[in-house]
Amino acid sequence: MHTPRRAHGTGSNYRRAKPDGVAFITRAVGSARVGRLDGRAAIVTGGSGGLGRAAAVELARDGADVIVQFHRDKSSADATVDTIRAEGRKAVAIHADVRDPVDCRRLVARAIESFGRLDIVACFAGHPFRREAWYAEFTKLRAEDLRPPIEVDLLGSLYVAQAAIPPMVRQGKGSIVLVGSTPALTGDNFGIPYLIAKAGVLALARALAQAYGPDGIRVNALALGSIASEAMEALTKEEKEALAQEPALKRWGTPEDVARAVAFLASDDASYVTGATIVIDGGYALR
Repeated sequence: MHTPRRAHGTGSNYRRAKPDGVAFITRAVGSARVGRLDGRAAIVTGGSGGLGRAAAVELARDGADVIVQFHRDKSSADATVDTIRAEGRKAVAIHADVRDPVDCRRLVARAIESFGRLDIVACFAGHPFRREAWYAEFTKLRAEDLRPPIEVDLLGSLYVAQAAIPPMVRQGKGSIVLVGSTPALTGDNFGIPYLIAKAGVLALARALAQAYGPDGIRVNALALGSIASEAMEALTKEEKEALAQEPALKRWGTPEDVARAVAFLASDDASYVTGATIVIDGGYALR
């Protein structure tokens, strides 16, 4: 029979519980609470979608001002901005195509113009699920199946990082979070174009962490399992149920599970974490 363990390290200056709208670990200053990202500015690509939206809102709740990048869905990006502003933080929705390095430089310039600095970048822009390409047998894959995830997920992350790193170097500090996939680590029978792109993202994070660690820039990646989001709505009920049974926890993850990891990596709580791949998959990789 399990008995609850008493919490350790619950001194008067820090609180472990997470009240609505503040950081997981916040410092009490009199009666006020200070978010662990106060005074920082972030770009979240793909901020109009489920995972990007959750990350943008979580960063704002921890105190950051946020640029919400979108490509197609302006109304959803505006809704994310409204949610962030309701948290008392600044937010701007900016259209940019992450496949275009010029657009990525403009995105970063707009962020600095808006907030005066750039501390955090989280790259959630990704090519949407396409059933035909996902289940295509390897020898039948066409160039048009391979290019989109590589151009959006991999090169898009690369171009955004290219644009963001110079101002971070000038500041002497910055945090970049790239988004990969657990099957990019373990392998899978399906989704080969996607896995190729996501494996490249994981390699990119490690390379940038080594290259720019001396400049104070931390670069980490997430390897995601099955996370409930709009992108997964294209799956059938049977596919969703089967995926829920694959991880050890026997459920899907939530966008908030991912968002909390992004906020941690963006914060000084992760000041000695770089080049890491944080696996958020409910134990899928344990199979």
